Amino acid sequence: MSPVETPATPTPTPVPRAEPAFGSEPRVRKTILGLKVKRLRDARRLTLREMGERTGLSISYLAEIEAGKKYPKLEKILQMARGLGCSYEELVSSKMDGDFDALQALLASPAVHNFPFDLFGVRTGELIKLLTRSPHEITALLRTLQDIASQYNIGATHFLRAALRSYQELTGNYYPDIEEAADTFRRELGTRAAGRRDAEALRGWLTAHGVTEIDTRLLRDRAALRSFRSLRLDDPPRLLLNPRLSEFQQAFALAREAGYQRLQLRARSQSTPPDREDSFEQVLNDFQASYFAGAFLLPRDRIVPDLRAFFRLPRWQPEAVLSLLDRYQVTPETLMYRVSQLIGHEFGLRAHFLKFGVEQGRVRLLKQLNLSKLRIPSGIDADEHYCRRWLSTRLLLALAEQRRRYPRRPPAPIVNAQQSSFVDRPDERFFCFGMSLVEPLRPDLTISLTVGFRADEAFTKTVRFAQDRRIPRIVLNGTCEHCGLNARACTVRAAPPVLYQQDLARADLQRELDALRGDT
Repeated sequence: MSPVETPATPTPTPVPRAEPAFGSEPRVRKTILGLKVKRLRDARRLTLREMGERTGLSISYLAEIEAGKKYPKLEKILQMARGLGCSYEELVSSKMDGDFDALQALLASPAVHNFPFDLFGVRTGELIKLLTRSPHEITALLRTLQDIASQYNIGATHFLRAALRSYQELTGNYYPDIEEAADTFRRELGTRAAGRRDAEALRGWLTAHGVTEIDTRLLRDRAALRSFRSLRLDDPPRLLLNPRLSEFQQAFALAREAGYQRLQLRARSQSTPPDREDSFEQVLNDFQASYFAGAFLLPRDRIVPDLRAFFRLPRWQPEAVLSLLDRYQVTPETLMYRVSQLIGHEFGLRAHFLKFGVEQGRVRLLKQLNLSKLRIPSGIDADEHYCRRWLSTRLLLALAEQRRRYPRRPPAPIVNAQQSSFVDRPDERFFCFGMSLVEPLRPDLTISLTVGFRADEAFTKTVRFAQDRRIPRIVLNGTCEHCGLNARACTVRAAPPVLYQQDLARADLQRELDALRGDT
């Protein structure tokens, strides 16, 4: 069916900006000038009234300058320079003295330049007011944060992704506007079955809407670019797809590209995965385009009934998960992540999503989203080891064993489920199901994908197979270093419990101190 040309469907911008970003150039200039004026005025022990008398400027105007709200014209800066007994260049220079080097670095930092403070209810003016009111204290705090970021190798991308993750968790990771836009787009294209027909229809729509060429050769011929799934080039607009992508993976890349246009998203990554992330707007837009693609290829009106049937199964059946993959011809990650998106809105359950990978023999957390409010694995210090009793890590170990036993056989996905509780919180139970597989474009990387739920009354009423006694019930912890399970209880420990033993020693010491103080 020929694609139908229709106007793009706009979606409300999730992050309204009524004022310049905290680190934007105009805001930085105002902030630095305000800090300099206030510091020079304080050094000369001048009140705002006295400075107004020296400069001929009103008290309210000077207060707005010091608060970073106003940037005066040339003649007024000259008046302030004369009143403060300094040079014009000293006031307008973007340089600050050594006491404020941390603040200077903060204002220039990419992590702050586009961080969406207003998304979390913090107005830019409030931040500036705090900086100008207590610059020394804020500078000391910033130095501390910079030291922590440096020690743990935390860069701007970490902050931007953390902001996106917080935004997703705040909103439940379900966006009706994008769902409706994807549904409308699918109806216009006239596609019903996922896979080849989707890809063909999407190619036709994109070439009719500005993409002059969709190429599957260039990324194959350039070894350094083979890790990219797609690459967008401009002048003329071209979309390069990795030829090793499956038909569905190509359809996802095409739907994602259509999402940028249909949702009118401007700031964006030119490659997948992104080669750089410069702003929160870019990170958010990339997420929205991917959400659009998932909603287009796995429409809610089709997958929700299938999930209801899956949850009504009286017993846990791994084959049922694999059948969903076959039915929709999707990647495991797209399916599992889509489940985590729909489960809250459609079933009233809060889920968490985890993606782990094994790189160079090390288990690493690659992606997480926590709507369940459970203690799930998170980023940890490089010297610690994730508990091998989590379903996520058990699946990775099972896949590694499969590859060891059958080195010549292509590894098949491993699907499993478990009920878990924490060593120190036996009543806090949760349920997970997931799978492990080899990353399609990276045979050296094995990944696991799990979706988990708090095992409460609402969950057990919704998911019948949760009561299946064949599903293992496993006690676990966060990391091996913090875990007190003995060798009999845990046979898969990856490291000794050194931090747990340190905690015990500190507790013993505290008890002795308390007893001594009680005796005296």
